[in-house]
Amino acid sequence: MADGDLTLKLDDETARRLQAAADAAGRPVGDYAAGLIAEGLDGDRWQGAREALAEFDRTGESFDAEEALAHFDRQLAERLAARR
Repeated sequence: MADGDLTLKLDDETARRLQAAADAAGRPVGDYAAGLIAEGLDGDRWQGAREALAEFDRTGESFDAEEALAHFDRQLAERLAARR
């Protein structure tokens, strides 16, 4: 790999899905794929889940999924209303 060039071989279905996602995002497929790779390398997407599990293990407290989604919906509505 010289100067950041990389060639990936994808199966037809994955290539089709990648192209469709890039098209939907309005970005060239190479840029879109590079962004996905960078995002994957930048952090641990499961860190929050591991922290929540550790908190449950420590306290035994948890939230019902419907309760958590309702809380999320309320916060989202508040933030959207604040932008108006």
